[in-house]
Amino acid sequence: MSTRFYALALFLPILAHAGNGMSTVPDRFDGQWTGSAESCRSDADELTLRIAAGHITYWESDGPIRAVVVRGDAEIALIVQLLGEGNTWLSTPQFTLSPGGMQLTDTVTVPGKTLVPYKSPDAVRTRLGTV
Repeated sequence: MSTRFYALALFLPILAHAGNGMSTVPDRFDGQWTGSAESCRSDADELTLRIAAGHITYWESDGPIRAVVVRGDAEIALIVQLLGEGNTWLSTPQFTLSPGGMQLTDTVTVPGKTLVPYKSPDAVRTRLGTV
């Protein structure tokens, strides 16, 4: 069986006991995230990630967020039903927000690799109503 299946099997009981379970992603995690600050205006970045209240979009897959667990102000874990290239699967991404709120740390999506996407400043200004 796959590592992702085992991770999901371990994650589900934690979700059932989580005190801060939510149905939507907190606003501070919303937005477009890219692999570097310089690529914020480009859709060509393979690390582009869009997080909305109930939906997540990666480079070649997207889908609804089925569950959200929040720990403190800076950590979330999700159960996501993804669709991409004709396949559907469950994913359990976990993100840690930087103190300034402009970077996410993701150690789960690519096993053995830490991804640190940057929040697009345009997404921040639009959400705050300054554009």
